[in-house]
Amino acid sequence: MDSPFEDDLGNWIKGCNSLIPMSSVLRAELLVIWRGLLLAWECGFKDVICETDCLDAFLATRMMDPSRCDVNRDLLSKIFEVIHWKWNAKIILIQRTANRVADMLARQAVRDQLTYTEWVLPPNPVLSVIQENMHPVVSRC
Repeated sequence: MDSPFEDDLGNWIKGCNSLIPMSSVLRAELLVIWRGLLLAWECGFKDVICETDCLDAFLATRMMDPSRCDVNRDLLSKIFEVIHWKWNAKIILIQRTANRVADMLARQAVRDQLTYTEWVLPPNPVLSVIQENMHPVVSRC
């Protein structure tokens, strides 16, 4: 599981990562969405955009009736509940290439066998990706 929080300029705010017990990719992504929303709420954010690069998770969260999805009904119900708290929270679909920080946090959790870690400062391997995202290299011809 991985959830980086950045402001609208791409500055690191907070993040977390952990191992997720064996499950489907969809279930793992739904767990990340739910836990990320909870962490955002706990941090006091009131205007949140949750990004996912998993089309199935994005579409599952768009369903109006979580009872229609048998396998992940529990997680979808939790996500729907959190989304409708007194705040502005939405889930959007992004390209996989735009999700490099989250991918690095997930790889680190697997490599280091992290149970659950919250990061006030980004871990070292993530710093270079954050800097690249903030200041992309422009090729000149």
